[in-house]
Amino acid sequence: MSAKRKYNNIFSKIILVFLLGLTVGLIALIYNHLLDFFTFSLIDIGMELTFYNRLTFLFLPALGGLLVGFIIKYGSMSAKGHGIPAILSSIKSKERHLTYRDLLTEGFASAITISSGGSGGRIGPIVEIGAGMGDLIAYKLDFNLFDYQTFLGCGAAAGIAGLFHAPLGGIMFVTEILYNKIEKNRLIMVAISAISADMVVRWSGKDLFLADLNLGQVGSAYNFLAAALIGVFAAVFAVIFVTILRQLSDRFDRLPIDIIFKPALGGLMLGIIAFKLPEIMGSGNRIIVSLFNQLEYNLGFLFLLIIFKILATSLTLGSGGSGGIFSPSLFIGSLTGIIIGTLFYRFLPFLSGSPSLYALIGMAAVISAVIRAPLTATFIILEFTHNYSLTIPLLIASLIAERIADMSGLKSAYSPEYFERL
Repeated sequence: MSAKRKYNNIFSKIILVFLLGLTVGLIALIYNHLLDFFTFSLIDIGMELTFYNRLTFLFLPALGGLLVGFIIKYGSMSAKGHGIPAILSSIKSKERHLTYRDLLTEGFASAITISSGGSGGRIGPIVEIGAGMGDLIAYKLDFNLFDYQTFLGCGAAAGIAGLFHAPLGGIMFVTEILYNKIEKNRLIMVAISAISADMVVRWSGKDLFLADLNLGQVGSAYNFLAAALIGVFAAVFAVIFVTILRQLSDRFDRLPIDIIFKPALGGLMLGIIAFKLPEIMGSGNRIIVSLFNQLEYNLGFLFLLIIFKILATSLTLGSGGSGGIFSPSLFIGSLTGIIIGTLFYRFLPFLSGSPSLYALIGMAAVISAVIRAPLTATFIILEFTHNYSLTIPLLIASLIAERIADMSGLKSAYSPEYFERL
């Protein structure tokens, strides 16, 4: 009996996507722990050291970029930049599919980029690895195009569920980003994969990313108005972010130097910024968590961090470094929410929200505007906190931000056009 006939029934496919989810969840867990270890060893400790030790920030991203450039050139060009456009390009047909070499290159390149201080996120690489594993299974078993696309989406959903502890967010991601519409049979498969990946995280005892936050009276009508205002400004920063990322990508593509040296050049430019603002290095998760533990904020400094985080991420990914845009978007969004929410509170001191509430709203709004997926943004933030009273303000901000970004005429950061020119 051929492999195609052996696995070409619904029960076999359910078992396969369940195992796919478990595998991707385990990979996400290991990947996350390794990056936490290396980021702490190479970056976080350095922020507490002397002026002279901070000099390493000038060169660490460049050294990491040099190694990444070598890996990408001789490994796989699909690992360049953030990985979702490659998935969107491959999902159109079975003619272009990801290989074992693509997945290994993506894993190593993104880990080196982030742990050496490059400003990139973790979710893009894990989603690409998860989708690639689904791709390989369906391709090897010679499934039809519908099942091939289903397995690719199952792997992507498992990546988000495993890394962010967000199975609903993973399901919504593939619904809004990968598929134009989703059939019931496909939804069942995607849900099984996402839930099985989340099971791995739960078994590990890993805590929620953001929990036990003091959010104030979330359901106040004034907070809905604040959410709308945050959505407007989040769209502005998101459009600036995607525009600069695209422009720097084009400029680095046209540089008449070998691809090996481009990420190193971007890393050196980032290192110059990081010498004064080390907070812009890495994925930014540690900075986000620290913001929720503060009582007072220097709004001018937070605005400065937004601008330079946008520049740092654009330099890292535009020069060819490997990583995602999700975590940088969370970083930019949290700062946007705090700034706008705090200013709003100064004019309306009877507001009942907290800076933490506005930061969460800003995170959802910027993600929504950058990737044009308001439901994905809403569900991921809800699952960060397990506080479902946030649903309405998150939806308000996310929908407004997505509509304004769309009206700008700028396409999503996940547009396959980004990958097609690589």
